[in-house]
Amino acid sequence: MVAAITSGPAPIELVEREVVLPDGATTTFRMPKEFEIAVAAEDLGKARFMAESPDGRIFLPDIVDYKLSHEGRVFILEDFDEFTKTFRTKHTYLTGLRGPNSLAFYTDPEGQHWLYIALTAHLVRYPYEPGDTEPSGEPEIVAEFPNSQSPGEVSVVWHITRTIFFHDDRVYASVGSGCNSCEQLSGDMRAMIYSMKPDGTDKRVHGDGLRNTVGITMVGDALYATANGVDHLGPDRPNEVMYKIEDGRHYGWPFCYAFDGAMIPDTSQTWDEPIPCDNVPLPFAWFEPRSAPLGLKFFEEGHPVLKDSFLVALHGSFEPEMGAGYQIRRVRSDGTHEIFMDGFLKDGVQLARPVDFFQHDANSFFFTDDHGGRVYYVYANR
Repeated sequence: MVAAITSGPAPIELVEREVVLPDGATTTFRMPKEFEIAVAAEDLGKARFMAESPDGRIFLPDIVDYKLSHEGRVFILEDFDEFTKTFRTKHTYLTGLRGPNSLAFYTDPEGQHWLYIALTAHLVRYPYEPGDTEPSGEPEIVAEFPNSQSPGEVSVVWHITRTIFFHDDRVYASVGSGCNSCEQLSGDMRAMIYSMKPDGTDKRVHGDGLRNTVGITMVGDALYATANGVDHLGPDRPNEVMYKIEDGRHYGWPFCYAFDGAMIPDTSQTWDEPIPCDNVPLPFAWFEPRSAPLGLKFFEEGHPVLKDSFLVALHGSFEPEMGAGYQIRRVRSDGTHEIFMDGFLKDGVQLARPVDFFQHDANSFFFTDDHGGRVYYVYANR
């Protein structure tokens, strides 16, 4: 089945929109003239990837920091008020988690609901009952993730986030590499996207050679992913990318990198078993170096500015002086893209860092900001 991308979205004309923060301060973002913005929730820490529960509530994790603390949390947002554009109620569902980045709900053939949480070292699941404000049962470990740096990397545990989603009764997981640039050990299940049954069995690799895929989603039966490139080639390469993943293909890391529409051999070191870069699939879309693409969302139906296109969150370089990213891009069916929203970085000061999207209705969506600890609501003019 071909991915359900059919036609192009309407043109974008950016205008400035002032948003009032809950403390009364204001800031200004640029966005399409057809849309407005409001803060829907705050005090969410490093808010990451959202999911909707079977009873229509928004769950989202707070990873707290990137130092592998055991203080991560999961929040529930509910009772969204269309007039005030805010969630009336926030619950803290779980605390004491190590590296929560992503979560997903699944209902098994017996009708039991489950909340899956992707932690740094484990994929766990909790039984879920509608209306729960805390887990209704003990967690089960579904799968273990690699949780240490690769040989020779002694100063840092690379790529601690894991992203999951369900499709056709399988849970898909993206797991980044254990280093910046090295040959992974065979069978260590890193630098790849794979899927498994809901109980963690029957693991199948869908894409390999992916240094750090963060956002993953399905459009039809086609798997799309954002990926962050290596750090050792200077500030101007490689490109950050978005892939349409072909089942079983190798995407080049660490032997090749994307730059100016081609896959280039990385000659910065000598490889034991390199692969030819001309056999590596080209990305679906390219972004500027250090822009750090994370969450992505395809709008199959909806407002003409959104319909038949992706939104991709460019989280931005962890060194704000580099200036890369700090935008939301709209990506068309041919991989070309333009700014949907910016203003998250001004004069070297970080105001927001977009992470993930959740479509509220045909004309609106939420996105998380793990710098300000907020969920923003973007909605069409009526």
